[in-house]
Amino acid sequence: MSRLAGALMLMALSIGAVQAQTTTLPDNAQQPGNTTDEVTIRSVSELLVKMSEHRRVLNYAGTFTHQDTIGTESFRLQHWVDEGTEYQRLYYLQGPEREALISKDLECRMMSDQLITHRADKLADEYSRLEQFYHFRVLGLERIAGRAATVLHIVPRDAFRFGYLFSIDRETGLVLKSTLLDNNQRPVEQFQFVELEVGVATEQFSSERGAHISHRLAAEEVAQCNPAADEQPDTWQMGWIPEGFAFSGQREVRDKVDMLMYTDGLSTFSVFLDPIAGTVAMEARAQRGATNFYLGGVSRADQLYQLTVVGEIPAAVAERVGQSIVPLDEKQPAG
Repeated sequence: MSRLAGALMLMALSIGAVQAQTTTLPDNAQQPGNTTDEVTIRSVSELLVKMSEHRRVLNYAGTFTHQDTIGTESFRLQHWVDEGTEYQRLYYLQGPEREALISKDLECRMMSDQLITHRADKLADEYSRLEQFYHFRVLGLERIAGRAATVLHIVPRDAFRFGYLFSIDRETGLVLKSTLLDNNQRPVEQFQFVELEVGVATEQFSSERGAHISHRLAAEEVAQCNPAADEQPDTWQMGWIPEGFAFSGQREVRDKVDMLMYTDGLSTFSVFLDPIAGTVAMEARAQRGATNFYLGGVSRADQLYQLTVVGEIPAAVAERVGQSIVPLDEKQPAG
């Protein structure tokens, strides 16, 4: 996937989970009779669904930068809803003129959306579940793109996922800046709005325009809509995944290449299994920004597959996940 498509999918599929897990406290947080725990539980419960839904139906346009270990690029983003469909257009501001367009039915819910909804419904009784894997801390306020934002620091409680710094628009709940932090809390990838206009009229947007659309994608092509919560891969099994991650769907990305997707509602990773000729698969490790790659091999019914784990997870986690995969009808390796 190109940097354009990767940034687009970050905006389209991940930000909803990011915004929905914000623990910004309400204005009455310090009033008498409110303990910190009581206010935090209530505010998170109220904001989980509110922020996610507001983002999905909000029309906005802006310019943002995306920076990783390769360099920095700038994009123009448009987001709008028209006749029950959510659209996002990402336009390159550097290099050849091109853009990407992604669409999603408003009734389509990915696994991350379902995890968020479940957490919102049960939060008052199961707040410890939310904090089992991440610690949430509000750091204060800052201005991003001329707008007031609340800074949220999310720190993983184990070595199996990355940390985050989010600056959330106080008016709309949109993430204005997102920084991914490695295991040593060092920034490895960041996007940030430098200009944002909200409440744009739908008629000002169009699914077609002059620039060449180099990527056209329906979200349903990447992740399954409304998946069953207990669904598992139909031909492969994982000997180990980090606690808290759930299977979020399987699809064939091209002829005979399986893609398995996993998320904990905030972090995500995917596993690709590509049948190859010969008896040797490539083994390698790579990193780009916060995204780590592990390549290895696995066999099923005398067929060798090139296995690739890719996601915003630590390199050691990607490797351990990849090395644990076996065909469904075989014994899982020891974790």
